[in-house]
Amino acid sequence: MPGRQGGGWAATMILGIIGSFVGGLIGSLIFDGELNFSGPNFSIGGIITSVVGALIVLAIYGWAQRRKA
Repeated sequence: MPGRQGGGWAATMILGIIGSFVGGLIGSLIFDGELNFSGPNFSIGGIITSVVGALIVLAIYGWAQRRKA
């Protein structure tokens, strides 16, 4: 995400990974109706929901950091 983020690159990377899992989870529940951890299932939809989830988590983190300061 553009702009100054607190925590540095490591925190941003970890939050992005967490957001990717959150986005994948939400996308799986919305579009498939079930969780499927049976193997690597890569798709454009999964990539898009992962990116959206990462952006959401990073935005929430940035918002929480601004409120704290």
